[in-house]
Amino acid sequence: MALVTALTAVLLMLAIGASAALNMMAETTIASYHRNALQALYAAEAGIDLAVSRVRPLADWRTAVPDARGTTVVQGSLGDLLQRTGVDPRLNVTAWVFPDPNADPDVLIVEAVASGSGVRRGVHVAVRRAPAAPGATMRNIKTISWRER
Repeated sequence: MALVTALTAVLLMLAIGASAALNMMAETTIASYHRNALQALYAAEAGIDLAVSRVRPLADWRTAVPDARGTTVVQGSLGDLLQRTGVDPRLNVTAWVFPDPNADPDVLIVEAVASGSGVRRGVHVAVRRAPAAPGATMRNIKTISWRER
């Protein structure tokens, strides 16, 4: 009788241990995916910033977008684009600029997608160029809309 009780106790402890191990593995996988998704979102936002910085100095934004289907302005590994080490080399970023659907020459639609590590995140932003301040060399940029895709 004591042997049966001891074996039952051991099996119960093994079941509880296996359940805890499986739960921990699932939680680790979920946390890893969440981390990768956040990194991809931030990389897409960095792609937006890089794209805006490349078209900002242009006097006429229509020259940046000769095609209504959009123009690629940023493409590559995030580490290469930022010229930094320590950035996940698996993250690739592509950003496009599109003309304003209402034909406003001071509005651009910027879309960036970051992918890598099994995730893909995108950001869609509409930006407007504000009038230049007296004596300023560049005009300010204001975000009209921002959404995650």
